[in-house]
Amino acid sequence: MAWISLLATLVGGAIALGSALLVERRRTQRETAAEWRRTRRELYARFLAAHAQAGSDLRNIAATPGLDAGERYRLTRSAYTHCYASRHELELLAPQAVVRPAEECSRAVRMMRDAVSEGAVLGNGELEELTRKYLDLRLETRGAMRLDILVDND
Repeated sequence: MAWISLLATLVGGAIALGSALLVERRRTQRETAAEWRRTRRELYARFLAAHAQAGSDLRNIAATPGLDAGERYRLTRSAYTHCYASRHELELLAPQAVVRPAEECSRAVRMMRDAVSEGAVLGNGELEELTRKYLDLRLETRGAMRLDILVDND
């Protein structure tokens, strides 16, 4: 009869250990998922902020009269410089559902950069069309990002 109580103790210990390991594994999985969401949320915010700032800077350059071609070129390249790092990070860490619209958004900002660099000014039909396209793509990108980090899109 002594062996039954010993066996029951061993089975109880195994169940307790298994339960503890299962609880710890699930907690670790939740923490890992939360950390990935936090990392992507910060990355997405950096990407959107850098591209929004570049778009704004490009429109300001386009509104500045009297810039010579060399200065305009330097300013437009400088306006887009901050977009590179966040775009490359995003390509590495984000799912394709986010990368695709983000690449289109980034391409739209580069097209604005090139147009302003070549002399486009505010009120220019081409620049206004590029700006509208960029803003639409930024909204699409933001929606994909919000969906990825499980934020309500309403």
